[in-house]
Amino acid sequence: MNEYYTNMDREMAPQSREMKEIDRAMDVGIEEIGTTSNPFQHQTDALKARIFHGANRVEMTFFGTEKGRKENPTPETFGKRERRDMRELAEFNKVETTTHATVGVQGLSGLDMRQQAFSDEQRKHAIDEIKRAVHFAAEATTGGAIVFHTGEAPRSFYSQLPDNARNGDKLFEMYPEEKEREQFFLADPLTKRVVGVKRNDLIPVPIIKRESGRFVYLKDENGNYIVDESLKKYDHVHKGKTPVYELEKDGTVKVNLMKYNDWVGHRKKEYEAAGQSVPRSESEYFKDFYRTQALNQVQYYINFGRFHKGAYEKMLEEREKIQKALVFYRDLKKRVPEKDWWQVQRETQVGLFIPPNVVDPVEYLEEMVSQVDRNIQRHTEYDIMGKRQSMETLEMVERLKPASDFAVEESSKSMADLGIYTWQMSEKAKKQQGDTPMKLKNDLYLAPENLFPEMYGSHPDELRKLVQDGRAAMAKELKSKYGKNEEEAKKLAEKHIKATFDIGHINIWRKYFKSKEGESLEDRDKRFNKWLLDKTQGLIKDGIVGHIHISDNYGFHDEHLTAGDGNAPIKEFVEQAKKAGMSEFIVESGSFNPLTSLPDTWMHFNSPVYGIHVAGFTHDNWTDPSARPAWGDVYRSYFGRTEGPRYLVGDMAPSEEYKGSPFYSGLSLE
Repeated sequence: MNEYYTNMDREMAPQSREMKEIDRAMDVGIEEIGTTSNPFQHQTDALKARIFHGANRVEMTFFGTEKGRKENPTPETFGKRERRDMRELAEFNKVETTTHATVGVQGLSGLDMRQQAFSDEQRKHAIDEIKRAVHFAAEATTGGAIVFHTGEAPRSFYSQLPDNARNGDKLFEMYPEEKEREQFFLADPLTKRVVGVKRNDLIPVPIIKRESGRFVYLKDENGNYIVDESLKKYDHVHKGKTPVYELEKDGTVKVNLMKYNDWVGHRKKEYEAAGQSVPRSESEYFKDFYRTQALNQVQYYINFGRFHKGAYEKMLEEREKIQKALVFYRDLKKRVPEKDWWQVQRETQVGLFIPPNVVDPVEYLEEMVSQVDRNIQRHTEYDIMGKRQSMETLEMVERLKPASDFAVEESSKSMADLGIYTWQMSEKAKKQQGDTPMKLKNDLYLAPENLFPEMYGSHPDELRKLVQDGRAAMAKELKSKYGKNEEEAKKLAEKHIKATFDIGHINIWRKYFKSKEGESLEDRDKRFNKWLLDKTQGLIKDGIVGHIHISDNYGFHDEHLTAGDGNAPIKEFVEQAKKAGMSEFIVESGSFNPLTSLPDTWMHFNSPVYGIHVAGFTHDNWTDPSARPAWGDVYRSYFGRTEGPRYLVGDMAPSEEYKGSPFYSGLSLE
C-alpha cells in the first residue's frame, strides 16, 4: 500500500461544507477558547508556553496541597514577585487568566469516607486550600473563575437521582442489580457519622396479631394500652404500645426474615393497621428501615438495663438483711466473753445462714456488705449504661437525614465563607497596592465544577442546588455580618459564586444511561445527548454557569481527549452556551495532547483566523461568516495545500532490516 490520506483530502474529509458553514456561523473565535497551564511546571514558564501556543485564555492549574513541591506546586509556592510577573505577562500579551485550585480537594462538605464521617478538620482543610487559590487569583491573574471540584457525599442512583425519582423507568443505573442491592447513605448531623442501609439487608419482622385489620396490643386490668414511655417518641408505628404476637406451635414468636424491598410493602401495611400516616419518600423508608433495625438493638439495651435494675433492687433487699444481721452480731460480740465466742449460734435472726467454718460472723458479714455494695454499684452502672445506649441510639436515628442533604448544608457554610473571602479579595485587588494598581480585569468568583457521577455534585440538578444554596448562605452572612441589604447581598452572592461546567465530566454519565428495550446504540446516544443538552441549557439560561471546561471522551472515563475525538456533544453544547451569551471556554489537555489539544479544538470549531489573508487560498468577503478563513484552513496545512503524512507505509516506511550501520535511519538506499 503506497497511498495515504490526510484530513485535507476532500473525499476523506470528516466534515461537509454545510457543516462547516454551520460551525463558522457559530463564530467561536480562537480568543474565546483557551487552555490550561502545565500543572507540573513553574507557572510563569507554563503561562509563557501557552501564550507562544497562541492561547488568549489560560487557566493556571495546581495539583499540590499543603506544602508545595517542585513536582506539585501550590498557589502559595509562588511569591509576590512571581505573581506580578504572571499578571504582567498576561496583561502585556492581552491574555486572560483564571485559576484552578488543587485537584487534591474534592468537595466542601468535609467528607472523609475512610472514617465514614464528615470531618470538620477536612472541611477546614478544603476551605484553606481554595483560599490559597483565591489569594493567588487576586494577585497573579486577570480575575474570573477559581475552579474546584465537587464531590460532597456518596449517593446511589436508583432512588437518589432527581431524574430517577421523577421517572418510573429510571434513566440511570449504577449497576444492573442496583434495584436489589442499592446502598442508601444517612448522616447524623450531631456526630457527623455516615451509615449505610442496603436493599439486601435482612431484618427479622415479628408477626403481630390482628383483629378486623387492626393490630392487637397488650392492655392492663382497666383495659388501657400498656405503653413503654421510653419508646413512645421513637416507635412511629406502635407509639410505644406493646404488640401481641402470633406464636409458633412451640410457643415462640412467629418471625419473617425480610429484605428491604419486601419490608417496604410490609411496612406500609403496618402503618395502615396501626392507623398511622404512611411515609411518602424513599429516604423516609430507608431511615425507617434503619430505625426498625435500631429498635431491635434498643430492645436489647432496654432489657439489659431492666435486668440489672431488678438485680439492683434485689441487692438492696439483701444488703438490708445483712446489715440487720451485722448489727445483731456486733451487739452480741460485745456481750459474749471472747473464750465463748466460737460457740455463737450460726443461724441469724434475719434469715441469713453463716457457714460453719466462719470463725468470726462479724468479719464475715462486713465482707458481705462490701461485696453487695460492689454488686449494687455494678448493677447501677449497667442499668444506666443500658438506658444511655438505648436513648443515644434512638436519638441518633431521629437525627439521621440523607447524607447528601447534610453534605449540602455543610458545603453551603463553606461556600459562604469562601464567597465572602473571594468578594473581599476581589475588592482588595481593585485598590492601589503601593504605586502599582492590581489590575484585576474580571471579578473573582468561586466556580464549583461537576466531577464524577458517583458522588453528589456531578449531576446538573445537584450542581444547581450547590450553587443556589451556597449563594443563599453567603447572602445571609452578608446581611447579618456586613450590613448588606437583601438586594445587595443577593447580587454579590450571584457575582462571586457561579459554576464551572465540564462537558467531559457530564459525558461520563453516558455509561450509566439505561437503554430501552430493543433500543439501538445510536438511538440511546441521541436520547442521552438530548437529556444532557436539556439539562445544561437550563443551567446556563438561569445564570448558574460562569465557566466551561471542554474535553472529550467515550463516556466511560475522563480521558481528556481533544474535542471531536470522542462522543460528547461538544459542538451542540458550545453552540447552546454561545447563544446564551457565554464566551469563556477552557480546553483541558490529556496525557498525549498537551501541545495539540488547543489548536485541534480551534480546528474542530473551524474558528476564524482574522489576521491571515493569502490570495487564492482565503476569501476577501469578511461580511460572510462562512467565507472567513478558518483555523482549519491553515493548521496542519500549507495554506490550503495538503500537509505531510503523519506516518508512512510501504517502501518508504522505516524497517528494522535497515537500522544500524551503514543505514541508521531504517530506510533502504533505494
